[in-house]
Amino acid sequence: MPLFERRRRAPLPTDVRDAVSLAAGEKVLAWARDEESSGHVVATTHHLAFVDAGGSLAWERPWHEAESGTWTGETGLLTVLWVGHRAPEQWRVTEPSLLQQTLRERIQASVVIADEFRTRSRRTVRVVIRQDLATGRLLEQTIPGKGASLEDPEVAAEAAERLARLRTEVGL
Repeated sequence: MPLFERRRRAPLPTDVRDAVSLAAGEKVLAWARDEESSGHVVATTHHLAFVDAGGSLAWERPWHEAESGTWTGETGLLTVLWVGHRAPEQWRVTEPSLLQQTLRERIQASVVIADEFRTRSRRTVRVVIRQDLATGRLLEQTIPGKGASLEDPEVAAEAAERLARLRTEVGL
């Protein structure tokens, strides 16, 4: 037995690959099997997708809709938070995978420029110009942190001012 034997990972199952639609030039970058549902989380150059245990596409979302991702190594729990406070997606991933790294890289790749400020009540609000990685189109996002409200006129005005500054910086 060689000292540094490379273990080859099993390929992405064909039914899972076939369920994920890929545009011209788009490719699968990483994937992992969810230990709890037996579904597969698939990261492509343009989006993140989930294929259920039966091989059907459950959903796919572009990278600019993902706000952040966290990985808890001890439990194998991978969590993705979505812009707009949709319920987070969570998967238990225990097999070695590049999915965690790819998730971080793709989310960062979609951010063109960002700014953050604190409200009077010490809550955080982020304003971001992001890129749709499939089309190259630039998108504006205002993301209130926990407890921050864009209904507050002072917060809304500050967010609008900072977003206008970002627009100027990127030439929008």
